[in-house]
Amino acid sequence: MIGKRVLNRELTQEGIPVFSANVYEPLGRINKDIIKDFSQPSILWGIDGDWMVNTIAANRPFYPTDHAGVLRVNTNKLNYRYLAHRLEQEGLREGFSRSYRASINQIEKLSVIAPGIEEQNEAINRIEEIEEKMIIEKKVLSDIQIQKKKVLESYLN
Repeated sequence: MIGKRVLNRELTQEGIPVFSANVYEPLGRINKDIIKDFSQPSILWGIDGDWMVNTIAANRPFYPTDHAGVLRVNTNKLNYRYLAHRLEQEGLREGFSRSYRASINQIEKLSVIAPGIEEQNEAINRIEEIEEKMIIEKKVLSDIQIQKKKVLESYLN
């Protein structure tokens, strides 16, 4: 599906996150929904910005704008995170971009080949281990930058 247009005046301080062409950073929050069932995880892609694909876990409400597409897996033979990575690869291969939009019609034309579910799950487990390490390393880097700033401030003041 494709989301619905959201006007700035509809954005609120509280509510569910709103995703647009940037499917990683919500552009705000809204107090309404167009998706009624969040029991399945979702794959989001940006339609007319830089090519981006992201996933949202099950039971996490969100609101897609008309610049975001939503895909749900309705089989237990596909890991949704694996499919998201494959979709991202296929979109890069196709050259989706701001000028070559990833419309529903363009997405429907894509074909993805996936190994068995066990192999998909193993790949995603390995990716999740790496992502956890990345989070730890980003925290370490942030702490080091804070230390650097303190040292500089002590010598410059």
